[in-house]
Amino acid sequence: MKIRTGLLMWMILPALVAVLLSASLAIADTKEDKGGKKGSQQAATPNSCVTCHGDRQFLVRNKKLFDYFQAWKVSIHGLNKVMCQECHGGDPRQSSKESAHGTATLASGQTGSPTSYRNVPDTCARCHEDVYNHYRQSSHFKHLGDLEKDKQGPNCVTCHGSVNITVLNVSTVRNTCAQCHNKDTGNYPEIPDQAEAVLSQFLSVHRYYRYIAVKGDPGRVKSIFKVIDPRVKRLNASWHTFDLEKVTQDTNDLLDFLKTQRDQLQREEPRRDSK
Repeated sequence: MKIRTGLLMWMILPALVAVLLSASLAIADTKEDKGGKKGSQQAATPNSCVTCHGDRQFLVRNKKLFDYFQAWKVSIHGLNKVMCQECHGGDPRQSSKESAHGTATLASGQTGSPTSYRNVPDTCARCHEDVYNHYRQSSHFKHLGDLEKDKQGPNCVTCHGSVNITVLNVSTVRNTCAQCHNKDTGNYPEIPDQAEAVLSQFLSVHRYYRYIAVKGDPGRVKSIFKVIDPRVKRLNASWHTFDLEKVTQDTNDLLDFLKTQRDQLQREEPRRDSK
């Protein structure tokens, strides 16, 4: 499922703009890199997590658990065969509840659980290593690790949700940041405006890139993609440092490069049309 061609990546760029904050693309990349056959093998092997928690009786017995499972099925995690045990622990090969849960499966509220508040980033890092390494450089992460304060700083779930992750975009990033950054808290209330502005700038990347993809010579376009795609991937990860000044500069540099390529194609168009 890994997206290797620049053309495909940018034809779905409206979604990719949001992916800059969610890291959903990183799931597809790392799942293949770290064992692309793993998902298909899991799908072919009975999984007691799925057979048990997928039972519709939970709609009556435990609706919260039922809704949680249904959200997973249609999520980027579910569609990419990221199975329950990969985040929650447990042994899906076992048929009994006790054996399947074992001692590795703990409720999210328990300190040792891989889905407890402070452990969520480490759990997500199993697939999203590059994003995690950038997140570790952020003030968000530093506050998260303050053991003297309860739930200080946002983790991955704070912004993206848990199972059916929310991908932030120009329409949603302001309200998400404003949960903590607002005038009432006095905690850098300018952040929501800055985040919205830089994502708005990034929308222009799609317009330039689409023009190049449609108007450019296929060989030339392919060479441009080879330069742009790694830069987009780095920008995706670097967002999670939350250094918006640097993210803005990197976005502008990307835009400048694309503008140059577009302008060059426009100058070449009359020559191509006259042939």
